[in-house]
Parts: sequence; structure tokens; C-alpha cells
Amino acid sequence: MKKNHIKNIMMAAVCALAFSACEKDVFDINADPFKGKTYINMNNSPISTYLDGEEDFSEYVKALRYSDTYNALNQSTSGISFTSFAPTNEAMSEFYSRRGVSALEELPESYVRSFVLYHTLPDSITTESFITKTSVTNLTGDVISIVIDSVNAGQATLNSEGQVTEMGISAYNGKVYVLSKAMTPLVETVLDRVVEDGKSSIMVEALKETGWDKQISVIQDTLIEEGRKIITKRYYTLFNVTNDVFAKANINSLADLKSELKNKDDRSLSEDSLLREYVSYHIMGNMYKRADLVGANGTTRIWSSLAKNQVFTVNEDTLATSEDARYTLNAAGESAQFVAASSDVLAKNGYVHELNSWLPVWEPEQATVVWDFADYTEIKNLVPASDYQLTEAPTTETRYRVASAPCFVYEMGEAGTKNSSYSDIDYMTTKAYKVNGETLTANNNDRIVFNLGYMGTVQMNTPTLVKGKYRLELSIVYTSTQSFMRQQTDGNGGLVKLAFDADPETGAAPSPDKQVFVSPYTKVPSALPGIYKSIIFEEVEFAETASHTFTMTVLDPAASSNNKFSLQFDCITFTPIP
Repeated sequence: MKKNHIKNIMMAAVCALAFSACEKDVFDINADPFKGKTYINMNNSPISTYLDGEEDFSEYVKALRYSDTYNALNQSTSGISFTSFAPTNEAMSEFYSRRGVSALEELPESYVRSFVLYHTLPDSITTESFITKTSVTNLTGDVISIVIDSVNAGQATLNSEGQVTEMGISAYNGKVYVLSKAMTPLVETVLDRVVEDGKSSIMVEALKETGWDKQISVIQDTLIEEGRKIITKRYYTLFNVTNDVFAKANINSLADLKSELKNKDDRSLSEDSLLREYVSYHIMGNMYKRADLVGANGTTRIWSSLAKNQVFTVNEDTLATSEDARYTLNAAGESAQFVAASSDVLAKNGYVHELNSWLPVWEPEQATVVWDFADYTEIKNLVPASDYQLTEAPTTETRYRVASAPCFVYEMGEAGTKNSSYSDIDYMTTKAYKVNGETLTANNNDRIVFNLGYMGTVQMNTPTLVKGKYRLELSIVYTSTQSFMRQQTDGNGGLVKLAFDADPETGAAPSPDKQVFVSPYTKVPSALPGIYKSIIFEEVEFAETASHTFTMTVLDPAASSNNKFSLQFDCITFTPIP
């Protein structure tokens, strides 16, 4: 019986780490044969037993018992290990104050359970490994950021909140890291964050009337496929407008907002359509901090909102004396800036940023758009958070098959592929390369590897692009194994056909000006592995502001005959042409 219980615990922990689904909860209380009792393994003191023997953790041990997680954290068979971020009694007392209670028992058992799981990792992490990490993923599937204290040895900050004061204490089944300040578990959605602030009733009403309240309350979707649960997480970024900010535009109710939207409209849309467009304009389909939204070297960055064919721009003033003035949305239109103290607010399914202006829908002039081939929530769902779009280039590259992501519509070539180093479509973290004294890094330190064989095709949707003419530059990763492609000693250098706006349903081909045949690897100027860029379209024009269908067809026979062939794409940069 105990063996089965341990197996359930182990499988659940693995499932939480992989963001996949399990029939059992992470710590399956109902299957615990020791429920209501204390399971103790005295082999060198597993985590719960160790904490129970230390006076300064008595309050956290009380939380373990209160939430029925004591036994689970004490499991100590082969293959089961944990890392526990354990708050001291003083840290627990401070946490109670933050939650507005005076004792543990005033908190719901379910919340205390979330608190414990939030402070637990499904792996034993040594100090040597911990100090090299920028983030880890806990048993609730949330990413915990790590900032190592460069002044005080053995200390670190977790999620800009938890304070580690002692690292890597060994227990039989894992490690204990002592916290002098506990972390707040993520249980609130982006909608909860806006509702709870109590100052945004107009925005909340607008979200409810348009149905967005239900959508941004979803944390994950669950699909049963072949008897197996598949969990797809949802992510959002919400730009919130408070009542006081609306009031500055003489908008004091939802009715006022509808009226103002109607007054500004020149398209004869209904009030309901205008309201839905406005609310959708304040939502993005992924989670971004403010700093994630800016371009390089002060350039204007353009982003797609969830309003159909509507985009907004972001500029950064690195010389701004106030953090509130650092970032500007729609600088050339009716602009808005982030209220720093109420932005980068993390929720279970995204971020909330507060604006200092109501930000009406506006179509900007063209701006540079960087289309990262990996920047899709569907890909993010398949890659562990600790490896997705790293803030720094890794020293070791890892890869994950992502062909099942719905953002790809693809077909393998009939002859298949001989390259067994990659699957059909892979996500890869990407290290930095040194080429002629210059350090080269990929956008978001990642790339997508296509291994589709001769005549294989893949179709994707671009970000929303403002109508006009663009020059397109493709960024690829070149490895030493691809030298035959660069030199065209086998095949034709990775020849591909790239096209925009082909219609796969009707079979209609793209117009000649929207398709091109290129061999990007023949344009690599150096024999050194690295990240290289080349122009793939000198000019392409889009007649309307919209997302566009992008199709790539592999036309190099070596894609099916050479076991080193692969196409490793980083991003495409769309640069406006006056």
C-alpha cells in the first residue's frame, strides 16, 4: 500500500514539472494511507521530519500538517526528491500579517496547501546548481525567479519577495532552503487582480459585458485525448484603466465609455462592437513584463493586441528621470504610460499593467516588427518554463519537440528525413556565439528547427503588420554540421520557397510579389558557427493592417537524403520602407 502511495506521489510530481495532466493531484491526499496520521521515515531525516526537529520551523510544520502535505514531503524512496523553501517562524508571522490574519487556522486549508506546494520543487537542487539558475518551476507549475545576492554569500531573492538566508541544507529526500520572508502563492487570475484593486469598476464592467471576464479567468484548458489529460495553459497581459484615469477623459461610467467610443468612430460600428474592440485592444495573448515590450536601442516596437487587426506601439526612454515616464504606448497617437507602482503585477495566468491614460484604439504608422518563430503561447505550453525564452543565453542548449503546437500547420515531405538528431519541429534554447570578436545571440535566446524533408511544408500566422511596404531579414542559426549547405556540396544550400497569403483551402497561389525562393545558408559569410542574417525580401507590400499567412516549402533534395540537413530559424525582422 505504501509503495503504491509513493508511486502516486512521484508520478504527480513529474506531471507537475512537465505541465502535463495526471489523474492524481500532486500530493494525493485521498490516496494517502497515512491520512490523519504521521508517516515518518527516519533514514537520515527526510524533509518534514528534519523541519519538525528544528524549533524555528514549527509554524511551517504546522502548515504541513494543516494542509495534509506532511507525509507527502516526507517520502524518501528512490526517485523521489524535493527542494523545500521553508519559511522561519518569523517569516510565517510576517506572512500572516500580509494576509490580514493572525494565525494559520484563519486561512482556508486549500490556500495553505497552495502555499506549501508553491514553496516546494519536484527535485533536489544543490547549492552549486541553485546559484547558477535564474528561475525554477514549483509544484503548482509556477515559475519562481531567482536573484542571487552578490554581496551576501548564501542569500538570494525569490520572485522579488522571498528572502533566502541559508542554502542547500541536506535532508534524506532533498534540500531545504531557509526563508526569512515567505512568498505569496499565485492563486489570483488577471481578472482577480483588477477586481481586487477596487478602483477599476468601469473596466471590470466592460470586461464582463464583452465576455472577456470569463476568458481571462481561465488558467488552463483540459482536453481528454486517447484517455489522457492534456492541459493547455492560458496566458494574458492586461492593460488596466482605473476609474480615476477614465474620469480624466470625462468617462465616469460604462455608458460614458460606450458613448465616447461611438463619438470617435468613423466606421459606423455598433456600440457593442466598439466596446469589444476597445477591451480586446487592452489584452495580449501572452504574458509580458513592461521591459519585454520595448525595442532595441530606443526603437519603436509594434505589438498585436487581441483586437482583430489592431496594434499598438511601445517606446522606451532610457534617460527618463521617472520610472512612470520610461515606457510610452502609442507615442504618436493618444498615448499612455505605465503606472510603475501598479504594473508588472503577476497573476496566475499573466501580468497586469496599469495605464495613466485610457488608450483608445489607434492605428500607428509602420514600425519595425520582429517575428520570433517561437513566440507563441502554444509553444510555451510545450516547453518547461525554465527553458522558454531565456533572458540570458545558456551555456548548454536543450531542445523539445513542438510539432503538436497548433501554431504550426505542416506536412512532412513524402521521402521523409534521415536526420535523427531532431524531430519534425523542435524548439531549441540557443547559446551565444563568438564570431570575429563579436558576440552573437538569438532573439529571446531560442530558435525553431524544421526537419520536414524534401517538399515538406509548414504554415504559420505572422503578428499583425501595419499596412505598407517592408524589407524582410531572416535570422538563422548556422552550425558546423551544416557546412555542406553553406558550400552547396550536397543539395542546393537549403533552398526554400517563402510565401505570404497563399490560400490552402482554395488552392489559390500567392501573388508573385509575395513569394520568393531563397537559400539562406549560402549567404552565411563565415565558416564559424553563429547567428547570421540575410535579406529574403527586398520589398513586399501589405495592403491592409492584418496578420498574414506565411508558408515555407523545402525545395532542397538533401532535406531527405543528408542526415545533417535542418533549417534552424530564429526570427524575421520586418523593416518599414518609406
